[in-house]
Amino acid sequence: MLISYLLRSAVLLILLFMPYVLGDYHIVLFTEILIWAIFAMAWDLMYGYTGMLSFVQGTLFGIGSYALTLSINHWHVGIFTALTLGVLVATLSAIIIGFMAVRITGTHFTILTIIISLVLFYVGMSWRWVTGGDDGISLTEIPEFGFEKYSLSLYDPIVNYFFVLFFFCSSFLILHRITVSPLGKIFVSIRENEGRTRLIGYNVERFKLIAFITSATFCGLAGALYSLTLRFSNVRMTHWTVSSDGMIWTIIGGVGSLYGAVLGTTLLIFSTDYISSWFENHRIITGAILVFFVVAAPKGIIGIIRGLLERRGYLGKK
Repeated sequence: MLISYLLRSAVLLILLFMPYVLGDYHIVLFTEILIWAIFAMAWDLMYGYTGMLSFVQGTLFGIGSYALTLSINHWHVGIFTALTLGVLVATLSAIIIGFMAVRITGTHFTILTIIISLVLFYVGMSWRWVTGGDDGISLTEIPEFGFEKYSLSLYDPIVNYFFVLFFFCSSFLILHRITVSPLGKIFVSIRENEGRTRLIGYNVERFKLIAFITSATFCGLAGALYSLTLRFSNVRMTHWTVSSDGMIWTIIGGVGSLYGAVLGTTLLIFSTDYISSWFENHRIITGAILVFFVVAAPKGIIGIIRGLLERRGYLGKK
């Protein structure tokens, strides 16, 4: 517990002081990493904790992105209202999708989520007057927020970074609380043995729907924050392959661990950004890294770290 507390404190201090020692480019890069880490944690809640392999989470990310962009462009709402709308629209979409999807299990559930994602993707491509199609739509302006004499602008990379950091920390704390709560234990029980969970009296479909909706809420938040940071929304954000990125980050970091989702996202995005500067087909390397972890370290980086700590006696062996 002491080691975990010290590590969390050290990471928080690094995150707080990081923007003051980095240039604007790397501040924006790490802001994007925080946003994608929220998405990866939301994806891991579905698969890592509940055992539901869903590829519609990327679509919900895109829906949250568009909801924010369109509400600011057309209704000129404030930032927090736009964020709320992004989260709400993604959540409401998940209620509709999840009510149908969670009644199906296994491979059929996964296939259904891909189909839903593709249908919504092509709908978005055809509704160019709303979504902009391949070209997407730009965020025309970002309203300032704060008090009259102390208003802040997200056009400032450091302000934007801390704005996203606040939502990242809040998301991590909420999701962590969920995963260690009795609700989280039910999710894990469904993952481990759905039939036994049903036999001891739990409504499995209801709890799957709760996990699906909860995950969608944070996917929508990540999508809305992404549009605020990049000032852009594109239909390709709704494609099912966006979810596959979350899957890759989580598998490499460690499935079933919020720390793993964050660590995998950070390392993969940062290394991809570096590798792409001198190697065009960087996805080949990403694929090779993924294959290595699937074969040699199925528990991911977190599993490797946990194993080392157990061997040194810092953690009790399970």
